[in-house]
Amino acid sequence: MHRALLISEILSEIFAHVNENQGSQPAGKKPSLEALARTCKAFHEPAMDLLWADLDGIIPLLGCVPRLHRLIYPSGSKPLTWDWSEGVEPLSEHEARQFLDHAALLPVETCMFPRLLSLAFIVRRLQHKYLSLFLSPTLRRCVLSVINPELKSLATRCAALEHLSLKIPEWERQSADDRTLLSESVRLSRRLITLSCLPLDWAAWKHLSNLPSLLKVSVREPRSASRWSLDRDIVNLSPFLNVTTLSFNVNTAAYAITVMQHSEFPSLKEFEMVADVLPCAEAEQLCRALSQCNAKQTLKHISIASHVPKVQESSCDSLTAVTQLLCFTNLRMVRLNLHYCIHMDNDLLLEVMSSWPHIRSLELMDSQTPPAVTFRGLFAALPLCPHLHTLRILMDAVNIDINPSAETFQHTTLQKLDLTQSDVADAEVVARIIFFVLPRVDRILTRRDHWNASIVFQREWDEVNKHLDYLKSSAVIGSDITATVAKS
Repeated sequence: MHRALLISEILSEIFAHVNENQGSQPAGKKPSLEALARTCKAFHEPAMDLLWADLDGIIPLLGCVPRLHRLIYPSGSKPLTWDWSEGVEPLSEHEARQFLDHAALLPVETCMFPRLLSLAFIVRRLQHKYLSLFLSPTLRRCVLSVINPELKSLATRCAALEHLSLKIPEWERQSADDRTLLSESVRLSRRLITLSCLPLDWAAWKHLSNLPSLLKVSVREPRSASRWSLDRDIVNLSPFLNVTTLSFNVNTAAYAITVMQHSEFPSLKEFEMVADVLPCAEAEQLCRALSQCNAKQTLKHISIASHVPKVQESSCDSLTAVTQLLCFTNLRMVRLNLHYCIHMDNDLLLEVMSSWPHIRSLELMDSQTPPAVTFRGLFAALPLCPHLHTLRILMDAVNIDINPSAETFQHTTLQKLDLTQSDVADAEVVARIIFFVLPRVDRILTRRDHWNASIVFQREWDEVNKHLDYLKSSAVIGSDITATVAKS
């Protein structure tokens, strides 16, 4: 062999010329390149690079799996039919690895599915190298489980991307470089509609505030992550004109509070916050920031919860966490499950329900404060919310301050009632009160209805439900007898 052919640059030029002369024949049907690849080791790599540079679909790659090779390349002249894969078992884990290993040898810009619209790439960190094979220019929706260098390529090669979600495992630790890469990649995305990811830097938030297409933002912080703080020099952002849903699931609320304090969401309809620890002072800051984000007329759903109480705050008596939210007069659902932050009594409950006349589902739970709402206070407030169908509160069900037989008020829309974090002294009397005043409540929700709840007084409320069932059954039998007598 001539020594000139040992120079890779010369060899590549020669093979490229051969490739051009074969016209537009797809890979796998270029006999000259195939022959060159089989000639010797020196020719193999450059010939294979050109042979696989332009794929006619995914079938040639599947042919690299031994089990499928005989189906895709049958002996004789029998052509491959469109239904060749009918009845073929899916790839095993080993075969899928074989397939991806061969696919990874393709040129960097090669996409195996050029018209792919949706991708869920849930893999281990070491397998992220395959992501580039799926980055279609038509890709609209993408779900990833790792942050890797290909993330920037996702934004540049998938200009049509509208929905991006990063589902990072709880145990996966993220470095500062990972967070920087994520923020830079988000800043390259121009058409996002929904975004679910780890905390971003302030430059990324600034970019998002200027995206008119953006409707939903969700920030989730892995519990193993180190605390993430925003830049020191923070300025107010442009209004998020069309964002309707905003949620944070974080270790502490400091990050979310900073974002809320410098942002406006004039179209916001749903806000959710879940924090491992939410001290009383931070809960008040969060609610105040939410009340000042220009969403008083649009916000309809609020959900704020914390998992772990801070015992040292047991002396906190602030009421502002709840009262900061009374400005939202169009609320349909409110869920507040906090610690040492909701000191609910009859007067505050009356103020809450008078401020939220359209409310349909209301949960005000604080297991660290003694119950102060009585049946009289509850029934005084209920008429102000005629559409309420679900209620979960902490109340004093021991001290009965009404006469169930003399009570004339009935709330006919409430169907789901949860009082099981409250103690009960007389289960029969409580059941009679509920039976007469709340006729559509068939039973009090218990542990069976809240698989993840800690129900302290389970047995007492089971007893209430037994009496309630008896009253309901007796009423049905009584009405049947009355109807029979009337017909007679």
